[in-house]
Amino acid sequence: MNWLRRVSGIPLSPPAAAATEGFNAMVQTKNFPLETRGEAVSREALVQAALQEITQNYREASLSNVARSYGVSLAYVSECVRAQTGKTYKELLQKHRMETAARLLRRSDLNIQQIITQVGYENTSYFYRLFHERYGQSPREYRRARSQRT
Repeated sequence: MNWLRRVSGIPLSPPAAAATEGFNAMVQTKNFPLETRGEAVSREALVQAALQEITQNYREASLSNVARSYGVSLAYVSECVRAQTGKTYKELLQKHRMETAARLLRRSDLNIQQIITQVGYENTSYFYRLFHERYGQSPREYRRARSQRT
């Protein structure tokens, strides 16, 4: 007996029963294949595409780009990322940007404003706040502390 029959109490025709059984199997395994350009796309593929967008295009990364390229909703891709990683897309993007900024502060002679722009932030004070929250010091203090060690 399938879920639709239990809910409605109405017996289903054999083709309808077979269709709902297939749906039940998909729901139970939580494997919702998606169709894009004639190919099935898994949740894992969407998450990998989102992570690749961050690493390859972090300056202008957008989850909308991933959703659009796979023909799915932004909300769906966002849910997949959070379910697989435990973090939101924005959190993952900020983490990558901050780590890149910290690496540039340690290894380059770029000034802080150039680094802010290079990692994709337009608002300097927002960048400073995020950086301080993550590293417990300003970018300038971070750079000085790292240069004194070497």
